[in-house]
Amino acid sequence: MGFRNRFGMEHNGVSQMAAESVSVKGSKVKGGHPEITKANIEEVLGIKLTEAEKAMMGANWKVDNSNLIVQKCMEAGIAPYGNARARAIVWQFPDQIPMHREPLHSPRTDLVKEYPSFEKDKPNHYRVDTKYGTLQQSRDWGKDFPVNLVTGRLVNMNGAGMENRASKYLAALTPEMFCDIHPDLANEYGIRNGGMMWIHSPEGTKIKVKAKFSFSVSPDRIFIPFHFAGFFQGEDRTANFPEGTAPYASGESANTVTNYGYDIITQIPETKGGICRIEKA
Repeated sequence: MGFRNRFGMEHNGVSQMAAESVSVKGSKVKGGHPEITKANIEEVLGIKLTEAEKAMMGANWKVDNSNLIVQKCMEAGIAPYGNARARAIVWQFPDQIPMHREPLHSPRTDLVKEYPSFEKDKPNHYRVDTKYGTLQQSRDWGKDFPVNLVTGRLVNMNGAGMENRASKYLAALTPEMFCDIHPDLANEYGIRNGGMMWIHSPEGTKIKVKAKFSFSVSPDRIFIPFHFAGFFQGEDRTANFPEGTAPYASGESANTVTNYGYDIITQIPETKGGICRIEKA
């Protein structure tokens, strides 16, 4: 199948349809074609609908409860969403061609100058006023938060871990929240393997976790999993669970210390990376 036809038939006089050589094998329609709708299906597929079919058919294949559009497309050997060109230039995006921009909280002030975030903040971005360049330029974040923070998934956990940590067998594999830290970095702060440590974020929040020496992380960063809950900034709140519902494993939530930052198109938060400050608890 080809690329979806989502961006019109042409842009600046250039056709957005696939070339004739880009055809689905055995397809009745050669080359590119638009998304199939009730209005164009007869012309594009070269067919004639009955009055009964027209009455049943929805406006396009996504809302066609009769499924006739999809059926007719399958018979013609094409995809109902069209066959268009791939876009190398995305004209609706602030960066029409992908380019590097440093995170809002970056330990590299030299890279912030060379690859700054978007100059203007974005008001009412999915109902939220969202900061970009003004926050990035407001201070030297790396000076006070020199350690890179990475969050990620454990193979035995999923999402917030509420279901997984309710299984005593899965919880036995990772019975408590932890932080992977390189021994060299830990020694700088007097943190011992198995000892407790604080992780502070630029947002003014902190979590208390157990240090786990690991060479899977470099000496300039730490790793924490995002599957735990029940503790908040050093305080045990598992007593708030209804009786008999507390999971077998509890701990601090990684998102308590993840950094501010949102994608300028989708408003997806930057929860997988950031910077932090650490200290022995």
